[in-house]
Amino acid sequence: MKKLLQTFTFTLGLAISQIATAIDWSAYSHDGDIGYRNSTWMAQLPNDRPISQISMVGTHDTMSLYGGDSVQTQSMSLNMQLQSGIRALDIRCRHYYNSCAIHHGFVYQNANLDDVFSTLQQFLQANPSETVLMRVKEEYDPVGNTRSFEDTFSAYAQRYPNLLWQSNSANPNLGQVRGKAVVLQNFSGNQAWGIYYNSLNIQDDYSVTTNWDLYSKWTKVKNHLANASQGSYGTIYMNYLSASGGSFPYFIASGNSSPQTGAPLLSTGLTTPGFKSSYPDFPRVACFIGICTIAFEGTNRLASERLAGTTYGRVGILMTDFPGKQLIQNTISHNFR
Repeated sequence: MKKLLQTFTFTLGLAISQIATAIDWSAYSHDGDIGYRNSTWMAQLPNDRPISQISMVGTHDTMSLYGGDSVQTQSMSLNMQLQSGIRALDIRCRHYYNSCAIHHGFVYQNANLDDVFSTLQQFLQANPSETVLMRVKEEYDPVGNTRSFEDTFSAYAQRYPNLLWQSNSANPNLGQVRGKAVVLQNFSGNQAWGIYYNSLNIQDDYSVTTNWDLYSKWTKVKNHLANASQGSYGTIYMNYLSASGGSFPYFIASGNSSPQTGAPLLSTGLTTPGFKSSYPDFPRVACFIGICTIAFEGTNRLASERLAGTTYGRVGILMTDFPGKQLIQNTISHNFR
């Protein structure tokens, strides 16, 4: 009997261990330093590789480090993001007294466009093999301005005359944009400042009502990964892993019960075998005598696991909240398969 109990305990422990290791825990991080540096990964790509054929990780609401769980989408500073291999940004500017104040909704993020441009310039001067795509969008209500948003943006750009790439191409080759920031223009203007944001093929279904909408969001992310792999060679695909509204951004990214990097996953309240067909991509955890809890799992971890187990021709640009080491690595690796 004792031997039988020891065998059962060992088998149960092994089953739980196998389930735990199937979850890509390091694809999500709420830390200011994720312990990973990859500042020159584009140096290994050929100059004639078009932007549309480069797989990269970006950050949604790049500068949103403040405002609490409902507003915060990042923990790494902009410089740390760039050093960690992030190559696409989402910059939201409130037009405020002829300046560009960085906001997430109504929440000021203690930065302005000068902070973004100066950080980009320093990084690209130090790493001229790289390029950074930068969505620029006017955010929240304008106040006290005597000129257009484009004129204010232009005033900032003139302070950094060698930073921005400008051309008529909607899909430049990497060699044309190395050492430059490429604006994904999401504001109206009289000239093209880079690539028009609306020319991209974008999945950005960002609104969820409850935590249980996470699986629907993941399905859209997963489908867009397949679309990017099979889609037009010259189209830039952008896939937002982020969502909020009835759920916190950290939860959508992780599935965690709290924002901390190593926090446990939240349970869906369902178990197998009774609900074995529900949420098939979510992990089965805490199994005991054939009964397992179905836990939530966030889009960062699900996407990273999918990338590790599937060879896509490309995955496009993955726009994320709280990206972790493994998600960045697994995305970059698709450029070399």
